[in-house]
Amino acid sequence: MTARSRARHAKPSTTVPTLAAVGMTASIVTVGITATASAASAATASDFAQLRQCESGGNYRINTGNGYYGAYQFALGTWRGLGYAGRPDLASPATQDAAAAKLQARSGWGQWPACSRKLGLGSGGTSTAVSTTQERVTERASRSSQRTAIAPAAPKVVRAKATPTTPPVFIGKPLTVADADTFRIGARMWQARMADRGWKIAVDGYFGPQSARVAKAFAAQRDLDQAGLPGEVDKVVWNAAWQLPVS
Repeated sequence: MTARSRARHAKPSTTVPTLAAVGMTASIVTVGITATASAASAATASDFAQLRQCESGGNYRINTGNGYYGAYQFALGTWRGLGYAGRPDLASPATQDAAAAKLQARSGWGQWPACSRKLGLGSGGTSTAVSTTQERVTERASRSSQRTAIAPAAPKVVRAKATPTTPPVFIGKPLTVADADTFRIGARMWQARMADRGWKIAVDGYFGPQSARVAKAFAAQRDLDQAGLPGEVDKVVWNAAWQLPVS
């Protein structure tokens, strides 16, 4: 949500084709207004409430250090392209809501691809059409590649820079491979923390086989007495990722 970095929209051409009849011009203008009004009315407060819950757990102040901020996980380039200053997570909830509505009205629900698909936003003719950027295509291809190119060997710690700190509130439901195809903000937070601790892991919010192997190896390495099954992230494994020193 998750919102990602986007290219600026191309500047509209100043060359206007000449229409053969005034009636045709009026007809096209009328259709354009109707389409715009329909698109604007398609998005509801409930849609945005579901969207921010999916993207960030509804946390307007979230900043996990992955380059995306706030309840709607805006990238700074997108945020500033919408005309806002500062960082999204430091803006008021009302400002973030307004920015999300502005982006959706301009470019559609596809600006949040994973969550819009999960929630069914944009399906059934209920939202605006979306022009998918090359960056999004590349991002999804990279995510798919990360999932299919997982080596069977246990992950190795290759770097370490994290220091002990207070863990975020546990997400409640343990992270398991049962949700491998479901984006979860908790999975992305845990993956980012484990990457900071030096584990080789994709930070994409999808808790697949690679994440499970990291969880199992980490629990064994630190001799954690977890309540869940090996390879799951329960409260013990979650807290340890933030509280235990890197060794």
